[in-house]
Amino acid sequence: MLRIAHREKLVLFLAYMIFWIAVPANLPAQQTPGGIPKRVGDMVVPNPSLLPPTQAQVTAAIDLPAAQVNSVNFGTSDDAGIGIFAVPLGSFPTDGADYLVLSTGATSSVTLPNDVPNTSTELDGLNTPFNNPEDLVQVTLVLDPPAWATCLAFDFKFYSEEFPEYVGSIFNDVFIAEYGQSDFQEVNAQVVAPYNFAYDTDGNVVSVNTVFGVTEGNAQGTTYDGATPLLTARTPLDNTNPITITLSIMDLGDSIYDSTVFVDNFRWLNIDCAP
Repeated sequence: MLRIAHREKLVLFLAYMIFWIAVPANLPAQQTPGGIPKRVGDMVVPNPSLLPPTQAQVTAAIDLPAAQVNSVNFGTSDDAGIGIFAVPLGSFPTDGADYLVLSTGATSSVTLPNDVPNTSTELDGLNTPFNNPEDLVQVTLVLDPPAWATCLAFDFKFYSEEFPEYVGSIFNDVFIAEYGQSDFQEVNAQVVAPYNFAYDTDGNVVSVNTVFGVTEGNAQGTTYDGATPLLTARTPLDNTNPITITLSIMDLGDSIYDSTVFVDNFRWLNIDCAP
């Protein structure tokens, strides 16, 4: 009996050691081999039956006539990061009954209670082209401007779980809107995008580190810790027809702590909207 007892203790001890080797402690900031802090998020599991919106749904959500939309392409973006919302949230919709939502996490988490500081979903599919690739959700719109239009505008609002803890860090999630072509790069945890025309009210690229006017109150009704005020992106049109607009939202630093953008009310203007 004594031998059996010792053997049982040995088995239990070995099982205990295997468990702790296989399941490391859930620390909030570990270190990766490259020395970058490794964060742990409260993961949101996206709805596996979620389908990406159709071209007709996106066209209606952003309020453009169907005849002016040649194509809508999400590439290999994870379907979980794309949604059409009809529920009123934070000044949206700004026109019509619904709006487009793009996220570095699951759009299904947007309306969850803000009772955790790090709502996260690591997406599959498209990633940034950087050396440390992270979640990227992107939509490319090919549009036919009316002959009289000189300017394109749309409304947007940027939300993030990175506020305020990671402002000024490498975890600098970004939203950009590019005209003509997409050619952005990452330089020192900043996105450099020469064709971008979406800025905050202080003229900065819309990101966690540089965004101006972010408050907790602007994120009310969502799961996020901070948001910009309602913003408008505008770009002058050249003589190209059709035109290509690429909307991109991306994680920087790692693939957790979600950021999201609401987009609505695409419209043509006959004004001088040169920067």
